[in-house]
Amino acid sequence: MVDKYFAELLGAFAGDGWMSKGNSGISLFLTGNPNNEKNYYDNRISFLFNKVFHISVHPRDFYYWGTYGVCVGKKSVTNEFIFVGMIVGKKAHKVTVPSSIVSNPKLYTSFIRGLFDTDGCISFKKSYNKNASKWQKTVRHKPIITFVTVSKKLAVCVREMFLSIGLEFAIRKQPPCNGNYYSYELRIESKKKAKRFFSIIKPKNSKHLRKFTVWLAQGFY
Repeated sequence: MVDKYFAELLGAFAGDGWMSKGNSGISLFLTGNPNNEKNYYDNRISFLFNKVFHISVHPRDFYYWGTYGVCVGKKSVTNEFIFVGMIVGKKAHKVTVPSSIVSNPKLYTSFIRGLFDTDGCISFKKSYNKNASKWQKTVRHKPIITFVTVSKKLAVCVREMFLSIGLEFAIRKQPPCNGNYYSYELRIESKKKAKRFFSIIKPKNSKHLRKFTVWLAQGFY
């Protein structure tokens, strides 16, 4: 059964995870940026694996890829990911939200939290319209929250999930950049919506929380 902790872990996997098959079986990897995400993997991801599977994982550097995270080879773990619909091998353009989550709105915020923590972004921009004040034209005060994926199924499904919890993300198809697949961007720019997003989703990755906390402290909202 998928509970809120497994839903969050599945969201994280949908964002920055993959499974590969080798001579010794299937291994699950979940990794991020070693410069600003070690705390997230050391604490949140380790906590989720322990909570869901009752195992201790030990995040480490993967120097070959320049990433930091975890590798899990336990069959009992990988089987659960496969059972709910996660793909072994290249998944980027095929990944979507597991049906067990789609059918249970109570799990939406957890899945989105995991997805945003690993593969989302919050940034800030200036105002460029002619009626903007001087400080609005010079200070990056307007928050932008985005998710980008090459999986149309994931983008459409996550947008529907957002709508169901009262967050209206726009979706935009973008032409191929470094590959053969179109990408799909989910995006909001409203200050009110950004505050509502953080209030509802409650991200756990400190790299996002630091940016949001600084923005609040500066009083730009």
